[in-house]
Amino acid sequence: MRSRMLGVAALAIGVAVTLSACSGGSVTGNSGDSGGKTQITVWHNYTGDQATEAKKLIQEYNDSQDKIEVTAQYAAQSDQFDAKLINALKNDTGPNMVLGDSTPQKIGQVVETGKVVPLDDYLSDSDSSITTKSFTEGMLATGKFEGKTYTLPTDIGDYAVVYNKQMFKEAGITDTPTTWAELQADAKKLTKGTTQYGMYLPIGTGEWPVFTYQSMLWSAGGEFMNEDNTKVEFNSDAGVKALKSWTDMLEDGSAYPQSLMTSTSNGGTPALTAKKAAMAITGAYDLGTLDEALGKENVGVFALPGIEQNAANLGTNNSYLLDGSKAEKDASWDFMQWWLSPEVEAKWDIATGLLPANTATNDDATWKKHLADNPRIKAFADELAYAKSRPSIVAYGEVSEALSKELEKAMLLKESPEDALANAEKKAQAVLDAAD
Repeated sequence: MRSRMLGVAALAIGVAVTLSACSGGSVTGNSGDSGGKTQITVWHNYTGDQATEAKKLIQEYNDSQDKIEVTAQYAAQSDQFDAKLINALKNDTGPNMVLGDSTPQKIGQVVETGKVVPLDDYLSDSDSSITTKSFTEGMLATGKFEGKTYTLPTDIGDYAVVYNKQMFKEAGITDTPTTWAELQADAKKLTKGTTQYGMYLPIGTGEWPVFTYQSMLWSAGGEFMNEDNTKVEFNSDAGVKALKSWTDMLEDGSAYPQSLMTSTSNGGTPALTAKKAAMAITGAYDLGTLDEALGKENVGVFALPGIEQNAANLGTNNSYLLDGSKAEKDASWDFMQWWLSPEVEAKWDIATGLLPANTATNDDATWKKHLADNPRIKAFADELAYAKSRPSIVAYGEVSEALSKELEKAMLLKESPEDALANAEKKAQAVLDAAD
């Protein structure tokens, strides 16, 4: 059976690096030892403020001890990152470690090179500060491949419902909904003909509609795939119920009927800033834009309500070690543990708007104060306790694409939910069967 792998989400430091001449079995082609320190090279694709913060933290690590020197390199933008990495690994010129790989559908192909180091021995080592207990089951699942853990989540994101407080007040709504039925009822109260809609839902193609639909599916009691990821299961009674929970709102006029999605936006933020909708599903990363447009006092957040139970989907960027000398692998593991430590995670997440991967960070005083000072972020963070992850398979991208196209037809009311899911099932299952 062809190998299968990983589900993650997005992001990207730019520091130049010069690799030494090839020597002694290192994937990086360097000796791993210079001036008494073990040298490791780390690739990533962080940009902007995240690049600035990553550079700052990496320098902090280098200054904190005298045995390991980390040199970071911006390798490529996210859609080109893994292809460049795979080519480098084939030519023994890759890094010792990847920090925050943001291309979920491709990491399995990197694992298939045979040069990604399984982390199980490190995680079970009694001297390790990071173990399997450091993560929720959903987070840990993002890095498992054929029974082994090859990657760990280091950047976490999810989504919730962001709403316009002023519109809620004008509609006489005093409490935020806790079930999808309550949200549907509130959406009707918030709708004003075709000038203001109660909700903006994920309409369009690409990963975003699938990423959000999965939460609705899980909340209705359904599953996306079977346990061994060989069969799609979204075409079920629960799957239809989940999709109808959206299409019913489009049919009754309480949800905005068109797609506002662009290459840089999932559509929710434009709907809210233009006051076309009172509610939308989006991430914490959009709060700054919304605050500027609507006023921070008017922007609220609540957890995505479920149909029968609460559910959420994880977006993660994952990090992993690559083959090299024992000293290089151990040094890379030391750096990964440091990066995932509560103190460092708190600094990184506060600066970048991300959420902690290490559950111990929830007890860090700095992070707890951040949540207390920013209760809207807490709404996103609280969802992590029950959030699940997308299937860890190489073919996920093609499966998602098959479903995405049919979801769009249903959301534009061109196809029934039943027909959309049946058609998507046929196409997605053909992808999985071809991968066997």
